[in-house]
Amino acid sequence: MNTSLSPVLQKDRKVLANMLFKYEKEILGKDAPSEYKYLDTYWSRNDSFPFFIMLDEKRAGFVLINKYTLVTKDAYSVSEFYISKEFRKKDIGKGAAFKTFDLFPGNWEIREIEENINAQRFWRKVIDSYTNGKFEEIILNNDQWHGPVQTFNSK
Repeated sequence: MNTSLSPVLQKDRKVLANMLFKYEKEILGKDAPSEYKYLDTYWSRNDSFPFFIMLDEKRAGFVLINKYTLVTKDAYSVSEFYISKEFRKKDIGKGAAFKTFDLFPGNWEIREIEENINAQRFWRKVIDSYTNGKFEEIILNNDQWHGPVQTFNSK
């Protein structure tokens, strides 16, 4: 099994929008999610990058990268990260995260929603493995964010 990242082209916007709908319903618990309000910025800004997470030739999920950060200046951020249920527990998420960090060398900031304990476990484990424990974590509780934030460098 080969995990890779494939840029989401504008022509595949609807496919990504449908995956985001599924993500918001499952992960965020929204009964009737609306369209992801930042979706179009991933094709209109030069600091936002949408990728499908691929397992061989199948779309297993997505990762949205941007440079909107709250703790570290001029860093990359994982805005959204999702692996479809049928592809979980196969280290696809870890592989996709590692490839993402390698693709964008530099400072990173990863944030998890306070209530999403599974995401916190996942990111702590992945970042610890990727950095050999060389990352920092703080808990933000302000108007912009409530929850853990990990920072590290991928160079």
